[in-house]
Amino acid sequence: MLRVHRNTIGSATVQIILRKLCVYPLLFFCLGVQAVQAQTTIESAESSFKYIANILHTFRTTGRLARNPGIDGADLEHFIALLESFYQQFSREFGRDSAMCQFYLDPENGRMTIEERAEISFGFMRDLNARLSMYMAIDRDFQDTVTNEFGSMLLRNINEAKSTAVSNQRLPSSEFDEAAIISFADTVCI
Repeated sequence: MLRVHRNTIGSATVQIILRKLCVYPLLFFCLGVQAVQAQTTIESAESSFKYIANILHTFRTTGRLARNPGIDGADLEHFIALLESFYQQFSREFGRDSAMCQFYLDPENGRMTIEERAEISFGFMRDLNARLSMYMAIDRDFQDTVTNEFGSMLLRNINEAKSTAVSNQRLPSSEFDEAAIISFADTVCI
């Protein structure tokens, strides 16, 4: 009887060890997948913003839709209005009319050093985690709206074009050092 008891304890111990060996790697795998998905979402939001900024800049300067993702003439005006709307949503905390830029450009603040003025201006935006959440939500809304209003084929074309979109504008989606804050404020406000 004692020998059976030892085998039961040994078997239970082996079962616990096997569970831990199977569960922990699975847990780390799941956490890793979630981290990759979050990173991809931030990257998607950044590339959506660059794509929107690039298309709008080109359209404003040339009057044409460069690298047309599949918009016909009848939908062009609506598509540009949609891009304008999402550009405003992405940049509402750092656009030219934002509190950040108003403070940065205010002549009354000219007595401050540029470093002080830029840092205080940057403080008008939400903290980093709140900004990231906001940008990801705007990107999801952008993709859903494009799909609902223009179809999934257009979204697929836009997602392909996003990967190569180039713009001098970017989202403040990471921690910035002093020089990056000044450069960002100069780019978006001036």
